[in-house]
Amino acid sequence: MDYQLLADDVLLKLLKISDELAYKEIYLRYWRKLYISAVSKTNSKEVAEDILQSVFTDLWDRRERHNIINIAAYLETAVKYQVINYIKSAISKRARHTGLSELQSSEESTADLTLLVRELNTAIDKAISQLPQKTQTIFRLSRFEKQSNKDISRIMHLSEKAVEYHITQSLKLLRLNLQDFIFISIIFLLYI
Repeated sequence: MDYQLLADDVLLKLLKISDELAYKEIYLRYWRKLYISAVSKTNSKEVAEDILQSVFTDLWDRRERHNIINIAAYLETAVKYQVINYIKSAISKRARHTGLSELQSSEESTADLTLLVRELNTAIDKAISQLPQKTQTIFRLSRFEKQSNKDISRIMHLSEKAVEYHITQSLKLLRLNLQDFIFISIIFLLYI
């Protein structure tokens, strides 16, 4: 059987019954993309390798208990959370070594943080500007002017459901556009 020709869902079923060749094919299919993602977020090949090893070891160890529907999404999410855990751990270690109060009082840290906040505001404005005009207006009324959905619906002559829809669409786009910025910012803060 040529495992390269099998669909992901078939590979998952084979993995569940401990088929090592299915596991190997899943690894070969996804390791490079996951590795590149982990390296870009951690700036470390060694850490990225450790993260991938942990994710794929967990996949094998818990193969019989997993109820995975989309293997690509599952692996990307697993890597994402491993990166977050790595960053949290690095922040904790750094705080212990340098002293949290010393880190917070540093003028350099404050200046860098101010710059980071400015860049985040710019990124948010850029993301919001990609929204349709009506959605932009509704989002700004909701998040910046603290208007309730009911008030916005009255101002914009829309139903509350329509207002909720526009806000939901705005948040989805912002999450998508700011995802990489947040990771880069966290990593940047580690090296301040």
